[in-house]
Amino acid sequence: MESNKSEVNDMKTTKNVSMEIEVEKSTENDNLVISDNSTVAPVIIEELDENAISSMDMDLNEFVEAQALQVQEVKEIPNYTGSSSCRSNKDIDTEDQETSLTPDEEDQLTKQFLNGELTFSEYSSKMDQDIDMETLENDNIRKNTEVDCVAVQKIEQKPHKTSNVQVRQKKKRRILPPVLQGLMGEANLRYAKGEVDLAAQICMEIIRQVPSAPEPFQTLAMIYENDQPEKSLQFALIAAHLSPKDADQWVRLANLSLESGNIKQAITCYSKAVQASPKDISLYETRAQLQEQNGDKKAYLRGYTKLIHQLEAEDGEYIMKYAKILAKRYMQESNNEQALEAMETVFVKCPNLITLEEVNIMTELLIALKQFKRCLDILIKYTDIKIRYKNNRDTEGEQTTKETKKSEKEEELNNLKGKILSPTENQTIDEIESCDVPDNVVVDLKAKFLIILIELNHIQIADELLPTFYMRENPEISGDLFLDVAETLMDKKEFHRALVLLDPLVESTNFSLAAVWLRHAECWVGCDDADKAIKSYETVRKLSPQHSGAKLALAKLYKTKEYYDKAIEVLYQDPESDTLDPDVTYQRTLLLFKVGRYEEYFSSGMLLLSRHCVNIRTKVELKALARATGVRQRIDSLQLRRLSCGEKLEDENAPTFIDSAKPSEKDEFLLFLQMCKLACKLKKYGFLQRICFTALTSKKFKNRNSHIIFLCLISCIHNKDSFYGYNIVREFVRVCQRSNSWNLLNIIIQRAEDLRHNRFIMRLLGREDVFSYLHIMHANNCLVSGTYKYALNSYISLFKVSPSALLALLIGVTQLQMACQKLSAKKNQLVIQALAFFKKYMQLRGKEGQQETYYNMARAFHQIGLLPSAIHFYKLVLEEDPGELVKQHANLLDLKKEAAFNLHLIYLQSENYLLARMYLENYITI
Repeated sequence: MESNKSEVNDMKTTKNVSMEIEVEKSTENDNLVISDNSTVAPVIIEELDENAISSMDMDLNEFVEAQALQVQEVKEIPNYTGSSSCRSNKDIDTEDQETSLTPDEEDQLTKQFLNGELTFSEYSSKMDQDIDMETLENDNIRKNTEVDCVAVQKIEQKPHKTSNVQVRQKKKRRILPPVLQGLMGEANLRYAKGEVDLAAQICMEIIRQVPSAPEPFQTLAMIYENDQPEKSLQFALIAAHLSPKDADQWVRLANLSLESGNIKQAITCYSKAVQASPKDISLYETRAQLQEQNGDKKAYLRGYTKLIHQLEAEDGEYIMKYAKILAKRYMQESNNEQALEAMETVFVKCPNLITLEEVNIMTELLIALKQFKRCLDILIKYTDIKIRYKNNRDTEGEQTTKETKKSEKEEELNNLKGKILSPTENQTIDEIESCDVPDNVVVDLKAKFLIILIELNHIQIADELLPTFYMRENPEISGDLFLDVAETLMDKKEFHRALVLLDPLVESTNFSLAAVWLRHAECWVGCDDADKAIKSYETVRKLSPQHSGAKLALAKLYKTKEYYDKAIEVLYQDPESDTLDPDVTYQRTLLLFKVGRYEEYFSSGMLLLSRHCVNIRTKVELKALARATGVRQRIDSLQLRRLSCGEKLEDENAPTFIDSAKPSEKDEFLLFLQMCKLACKLKKYGFLQRICFTALTSKKFKNRNSHIIFLCLISCIHNKDSFYGYNIVREFVRVCQRSNSWNLLNIIIQRAEDLRHNRFIMRLLGREDVFSYLHIMHANNCLVSGTYKYALNSYISLFKVSPSALLALLIGVTQLQMACQKLSAKKNQLVIQALAFFKKYMQLRGKEGQQETYYNMARAFHQIGLLPSAIHFYKLVLEEDPGELVKQHANLLDLKKEAAFNLHLIYLQSENYLLARMYLENYITI
């Protein structure tokens, strides 16, 4: 350094050519640009002339141009083991390693950070190749817990292979070359003399050449400390990032970040401080407080997890403290695996400090994870509980049989390796002969010991200890332990034994709760005593009226006793005040149908459907549902209509339901079909139409869309609603042009109150074949509208292609209508042709339709006034055997009543009242 300074001073004393360089020009080619609006005076930098250089006594080779940093491959970093004893003793020399980013990329990131485009956390992450080193270390802690435990227990084992994760840690050359070291000293000297702008420019030139050196950033931080504290903090953060081993520096920067209100940046600084000083407990605590304040619970837990793995056995008190904090937090989140991992660290690193509190937490976790054999071993080791096995070994002191003896260290190691005992594993468990549980064993561990014996199927031995347990312990104090043991017995179907523990609880003051009474009722159900179970369930219902499970169980018991009305009462839920359980509503609906309370049944069913269907307020809203093709489109159309009318989208005071998988989609759809059938049976066609259109808005029934649409059409037909029925049947005809579809369209058209179908039929005519049902319907429209010539032309054209009885009848009817017109010509020819087609109709119709053909012939003669012929055919109708089909459906197909009535009219017109009355009395009078 001294030689460098002298060289700089020598350069100053020579005669030089001065050259003015403005700030804008000096930074024009730099990669780093500082946004500063302040005007900077021109800077004079002296340049050596050739003579001065030749006169100087120095080697020109000493002046080496600063080169850009080169990218070199970084060797793979070994996995972090969470313990210093498991690491290599060699420290990585960061000065000999280089970054994996190019200088231009680094300068670009630095510029973005200084301009406020990146936070410090983002800047640090990107400079470290987007790898969160703390997260990586914590992941490796979990993977290599085994290695850590081996180090603590001093068990020799082969080292683990390094992780497959390729980590490129930030490793740079941070030492300035000799020339730039002198220039850095010049910058500090200028700053000390008050020449702040010149010092800043010199620092920027050094950064341009060596962006990984921390010294110029430190100086810049001091320069801007008073005037621009935010920029000063930015430079200080970059300097700290480039020299990250100073934990105190990171703490200072974290405090400055907190003063500026940047908690996230402060957390990042504390994380860097933890990496610099991984055994400083205060850093972990402060960072954890900030993380909890910032709402990052996962980071809070990760930090303490790293801490307990960093600490050694001599820091046992801290290990126990933070391990228990972690265990309790994880247990609150039902993450028992992570809680067990934290507690295992205590049992491995500081076994001499373990108290009954740690044993209680550990056994609770092991029971929750079904590791009963290991839990039993811990109780035997850390309490006075003694067990004698039938294979002549006991648990008092060392195990006496060599074949069953295991190394304690090996057992702990196996547990940490993840060999978790579960009920599904076929483990060899020694048969217990007897056990001794002294009175000095705390009640919590006594209860856990009983639970373990029961879970390991040593029911008889547990039964011997149960009387001592429930007679000596106070249920008012240890009621939760009574309940735990009772629930374990219930899982093993030992209901009578469980009742021994539950009876004192339901009679106690502190534990006569709904949950305890529920278990009490379940035990009586298991004992097949329905009456006592009903009493217990009724108590649950009083203590917790909203408990749906108890309601369903109680209703089931009432149904078995055929007390249906009581079951319905139990399952009642108030939609205005209660949060409804859909399964309870479903079961109540089925019961209402069973007892025949249909009005309540319909109301309850609609209530159940309302959780996934839109409530239809008026009949006008059906128009929005009949035309749309998808559930989403129907709902959007309905909501748009309500907005146009100024109505609210959602119903006020709509009932709320809990999320439940019951009833299933299939069960609920079957209930919907049952409601439709009952409504049709009771002739509640208006309600049938309402419920069918309501189901069109159900997302749950979206896969049954075509079925529901067909039911909507049927409901419109029954309710004589041709307007909305036509909107639906039109889509049917477009998709499926079969005879059934045309018949449905024809039914709607017969009851239509408008002529929309005419335009629809005309649009489709050009796409159809020569003969189709569509042409027949078009001809029928012409016939009804009075354009007989068009109708006759269509009928005859179709008859030529495909003769049929129907077409012959329609041609005959059309010609009769034309003959009956006032101004028609050639009436006689039309009548003769009409009768000829009627005769053809009779031939094509055949013998099975003889009654029908006689009646139609009679009607034709009756229409044109040939009454004798009409009387003849009417009498044939009365005399003809109608056939089996007509007899089976006499109310629909038998024409005798119509023929008798028409005969009565003819005789009445001819004033033959006796015959007219005879036909009325014989065929029509009921």
